Amino acid sequence: MKKIVISGVNGFIGSSLCNKFLEMGYQVIGIGRSEAKHKNIIDSSNYTFLKIDQLDLELLKNADIFYHLAWNMSEYNTKDNMLACKIELENIKMSCEMAQLAIDAKIKRFIFVGSISEEMYYFDENRELTNVKGRIYGIGKETANNLCQKMTYDNNIEYIHTLLANTYGPYDYNFKAVCQFIKKMVNNEILQLIDENDLADWVYINDTVGGLIEVGEKGKNLQKYYIGHRKILTFKEYIIALKKALNSESELCFGVYQEKLGYDYSKLDLDKLYRDTGFECRYDFNESINNTKDWLIKEGMIK
Repeated sequence: MKKIVISGVNGFIGSSLCNKFLEMGYQVIGIGRSEAKHKNIIDSSNYTFLKIDQLDLELLKNADIFYHLAWNMSEYNTKDNMLACKIELENIKMSCEMAQLAIDAKIKRFIFVGSISEEMYYFDENRELTNVKGRIYGIGKETANNLCQKMTYDNNIEYIHTLLANTYGPYDYNFKAVCQFIKKMVNNEILQLIDENDLADWVYINDTVGGLIEVGEKGKNLQKYYIGHRKILTFKEYIIALKKALNSESELCFGVYQEKLGYDYSKLDLDKLYRDTGFECRYDFNESINNTKDWLIKEGMIK
């Protein structure tokens, strides 16, 4: 039986990844800050939870794959750059500790789960992307990745860096942007939006989880993989598709806000994951949006 370690197991993506591995019959050791189990995690004799400050090295020894997702996301809630830097420095330190844990436990492969925010930049006055990184969160992820890669490389542990797209779906209790758009459209509210030509990539949780599993099983050592669609759409294309999927009567007002930041997808090899593993996003947009809507209603997040 394969043994998988997941830090950040009580998060939206971590809990969904945990469930999929349990369904596949794997042993999963979840690491988190709180002993309160995420509502999404199924009961299984193959699942063990460890608090991040009470780790059992013997239990972790010789695991097959360590997925590092744990991250304090409170930087998203502040506009204070110094506070954001302090939060991200703690995240970087914690990531290095997770890499050292993998080294000490002689885990075969370490997957650093990063974010498309690592490729987010400021626009200039002509709406062209500059070389100035736009999110302290993304800079923190990128820095942690570089340090974890160096540490694991020096200790002969296989290492892969992944970048996740904007992931949505059931059990997103953080109520991120796609869920907010769904709520507004279900209620037929007017949507005041950013520029219609900004690029975007919305990925259903099952595809994100599927991509992470394929990277862990088939990804090549010391490579970086973007887990998202092979074709990037405009923000307008997603919003129009969302309105159609929900049969909404919402009025769409594009260009009300001018986003200062944008993703530079040109820096990514969008086909690399498919070439190396055969994986690509497969879930139907209409079905996944309505699955998410139904969950939001069930949880009372849409009234």
